[in-house]
Amino acid sequence: MTGSRKADKIFKGMKRLLLFLGVFIVSFSGIMIRLSSANPSSIAFYRCLIASLCYALALRGSFKRFDLKKELLLLVAGAFLSMHFFFWISSFEHTTVAGAVIPLMLQPFLTSIISFLLYRERVSPTQILATLIVLSGITLMMFWDAKASIRLSFGDLLSLIGTVFLCGFILTGKYLIPKIGTLNFNLRSYVIASLILFLASYERSMQVFPLREWLIFSGLGVGCSFLGYTLINNSLKFFGAGTIAMALVGEPVLSILWSWVLLGEKATFPQFFGLLTSIVGMIIFFRAKL
Repeated sequence: MTGSRKADKIFKGMKRLLLFLGVFIVSFSGIMIRLSSANPSSIAFYRCLIASLCYALALRGSFKRFDLKKELLLLVAGAFLSMHFFFWISSFEHTTVAGAVIPLMLQPFLTSIISFLLYRERVSPTQILATLIVLSGITLMMFWDAKASIRLSFGDLLSLIGTVFLCGFILTGKYLIPKIGTLNFNLRSYVIASLILFLASYERSMQVFPLREWLIFSGLGVGCSFLGYTLINNSLKFFGAGTIAMALVGEPVLSILWSWVLLGEKATFPQFFGLLTSIVGMIIFFRAKL
């Protein structure tokens, strides 16, 4: 009995470790984007293209066809993903790493509210209050950043727009993944996103990039989009969605830490305020949900 409990404890610890590892890997996304000198559309294109190749290898090259409704929804998912990466990566040209990653914390709230409207999933008054807290915190952050610098506020806004597109991608996946599987959904959506981004900026994406940029593209595609999110998605087998969403709070927090330690880039006071209100709202939201 003691041995069984020990094994169970070790297994639970390993599951938590893999979840943390996934969040840890993804948290370097903002740092790699900040270090890149390539244009945002090229970064987004090669991140999606390299991730597509990884998912294709994971599926051993199998490319399934689905009915018309699913194919159209996969096109929508790919479009949402391409717009998310374009706007979010573009935000790094105008704001700090903190300003780019903090609006991402709004995603679970917006997703839950839209899920209520689309799927009639229950949302309590406390969760609505928590959403308003986070939204007001991010709005105030953008307003105060605008008073200091319009450029900072514009970057915050680009990140927020990217977050809205991310919600659309997640909600489309919520409908499709149970029907076609996570790997099939990711492969098709990343391939479609790659095609959209390539068609939108093929001249800039076809230029010659130095080895340093290819290492960054590979880190984003293989590390963050494929390995990091595969570990996080796999954790859904062992933890509830609420636990995963709470764990994902670690991504912007760690990103801000890395930007300070590795790049010497500090968050502004408004961004620090936006981060704190987002964490408070997140705690309230998921305490009401769990």
